[in-house]
Amino acid sequence: MSWTLETAGASLGVNAWNWRPTVELLERAGIIDAETAGLLGCNIDVELSGEQARRIAEFLDTYLAGLPGDGRVMLDGSTTTEPDTYELHRDDLSRNYSATADWLRTFRDFCRAATNGFTVG
Repeated sequence: MSWTLETAGASLGVNAWNWRPTVELLERAGIIDAETAGLLGCNIDVELSGEQARRIAEFLDTYLAGLPGDGRVMLDGSTTTEPDTYELHRDDLSRNYSATADWLRTFRDFCRAATNGFTVG
């Protein structure tokens, strides 16, 4: 499962493994509400405003300052620097999801450029 984030002149693809922990992180931080987080987990078009994009970028600036360059944010909000083995963890499916620091930087930069907002679909 994957999503495409689109703004005027730019698009960014993301898979579920990175997207779900990102959405959870933004909800836990109060950047998006529970309803928006739920919608962002569906494959429907969801509009985020320029103000929301700005808030996401600002939050990620601060958050990334404390996350090691090789760090990953897990679905439960914990962080790790252990390498992703890309093994399917059938016993605990949540262990399969992690948002890498690289992905979060890319998403932050996309949000910073999305001054008129963006669509997730």
